[in-house]
Amino acid sequence: MERVIVAAGGDVSTGFEPPQSGFTHVMEPLRSADVRFAQVERLYSERGSFQETALHSHARQHPRKAADFKSVPFDVLSIGSNHTGDWGPEAVEDTAETFRKLGIPTVGAGRNIAEARKAVVLERKGLRIAFLGYVSVVAPQYWATQTRAGSAPMRARTYYEPYEFQPGAPARVATTPYEEDLELLVRDVRQAKQDADVVFVSMHWGLHWYWRPTDYQPVVAHAAIDAGATAILGHHPHQMQGIELYQGGVIFYSIGNFSFWQIPGGKSGHPSQPRAAPSGEYTFDEIYTLEPDPGFVFHFKRHFNEGGIAFLEVDRQGLARASFLPTLMNPFGQPEVVRPGEPQFAKSLEYLNWAGKFIAGGATQIKAAGDRYEVFKRAG
Repeated sequence: MERVIVAAGGDVSTGFEPPQSGFTHVMEPLRSADVRFAQVERLYSERGSFQETALHSHARQHPRKAADFKSVPFDVLSIGSNHTGDWGPEAVEDTAETFRKLGIPTVGAGRNIAEARKAVVLERKGLRIAFLGYVSVVAPQYWATQTRAGSAPMRARTYYEPYEFQPGAPARVATTPYEEDLELLVRDVRQAKQDADVVFVSMHWGLHWYWRPTDYQPVVAHAAIDAGATAILGHHPHQMQGIELYQGGVIFYSIGNFSFWQIPGGKSGHPSQPRAAPSGEYTFDEIYTLEPDPGFVFHFKRHFNEGGIAFLEVDRQGLARASFLPTLMNPFGQPEVVRPGEPQFAKSLEYLNWAGKFIAGGATQIKAAGDRYEVFKRAG
């Protein structure tokens, strides 16, 4: 049977409107795939009210900006993120409706919990491919209920244990998944596997600006693959993390940023925008101890600009091949393909292999293969 190619990008916050696009420089590789997926970091609505628990007011954008996703076009998107509830349930409803009108199905959030957890099933070349989406970085009022719009939660508990009995010593941090959420996720994956040949699970999880997964993440990922998932597509840290091969499946803990038009604001205290909440008393530099790269519009360092496109070739047997096309965002937040021979090509490869060493299951050795990195290739 002919294979189907799925192209998956990471976090997207496009600030462009057609005919301009945040994807101008990656149209060709995206359109070479049969199915295109990405994570949406923004809400598209003119309704709602800014929530006190939100960190930044930039999460809401005008619905017309969502048309940039149609310019590719993307076939399925996850709209579940830590920003899903920043402007209340109305903005979540509008975001889902905006993409529905554009003809792009969504996962990870919805008008109620049933819609948020519902799988999207696409058919290509006779192969049925299911997508599910969940959010671990979620405030209590952000997850969906039977009567409230929001995200599909995959929550985790955090425990702090003193490392040594001396005042001021750092604590050891441990995380475990909510059993009830994990049971529901496993049930969803099993149901999707009955309806489709291949299942992809989108996870908005992990820690900002961190290069390794936290304890709960491999537990969730392994459970999903054991239940029938072929690939885990991770995002949220805003930098790439390692890749793990597990039981015939592949786990991209964080694909990294893809197309990201980021306006400083909210509690960052940036002078270009008033603080969005009374508690917004820290600057970006004070929080993350980072300084912006000179010449860039945005206030982030190099790892923020690195990312790529995960290419997954699948058939009825599951995963046939996994590869990664590295990208680097230009000063306007648009990803550009990193070519072999460019210094960044070797840098991103070295970084991914280094980050892979922090995965509990062991490092997946990634090698250059033509214009991409080879993650996995099935024998035969």
